[in-house]
Amino acid sequence: MEEFVWTDANIRWMSDAAKKSKFYYWIAERIAAYLPPSARVFNAGGGLGDLAIWLSYHVEQVTVIENDPKAVAAFRVRCPHNVVAILGDVHTYSPDKLYDALVLYDIGGAERVLPVVRELSRAKTFLLLSRETPQGEADILELSEAFKSAGIPFTYEPFEQEYVQPFRSREDAKSFFLFSTNRLLTDEELGALLEQSDDETFPYAVVEKRKLGMFVFDAANPALKKPII
Repeated sequence: MEEFVWTDANIRWMSDAAKKSKFYYWIAERIAAYLPPSARVFNAGGGLGDLAIWLSYHVEQVTVIENDPKAVAAFRVRCPHNVVAILGDVHTYSPDKLYDALVLYDIGGAERVLPVVRELSRAKTFLLLSRETPQGEADILELSEAFKSAGIPFTYEPFEQEYVQPFRSREDAKSFFLFSTNRLLTDEELGALLEQSDDETFPYAVVEKRKLGMFVFDAANPALKKPII
């Protein structure tokens, strides 16, 4: 899986998206339907903590982990009182006690995900993966087959969710696409992608439907205590 690179620019783009998009709000709503208000939730992935922030309205506490100091610092500025931001690596993190629920957003396939599940969760576990790339589809298939072969009950829900990425100018949009696609778009290509509005701060935006899949299963299953792939 390609490593995401945090920069000042993409932190700003993510922060801007949080002001205009309800992408993580609706994902949090899906997850919260399974959880009691007393739950202590651990979250890895999910942008600049936006998923954790929305989850925090539904549960007692959310702990977020991120391995980049810039991202953690930016998130801590807007952390609600019941969200804890940790600087560290989810694959090596060892909590004092297991969490009531685990939410992992697009951190890889079975080989990367299942060891984390064994270490961190004692109950409901939610795995969110992108369905927009061949690798994402392969990870989903691999996880499905691993759960089935181990006899672990799970549910899988494919869904689409709108994501809004606003921009402060056309040049801002060009810089975004150069960063995300490594290609400088022509004015014509950019015009075909952008929607205009009367918002003075964010006069342009890209609105897209993102394809996701969500696994839900119980991490207390004894079969998860040993390697299943």
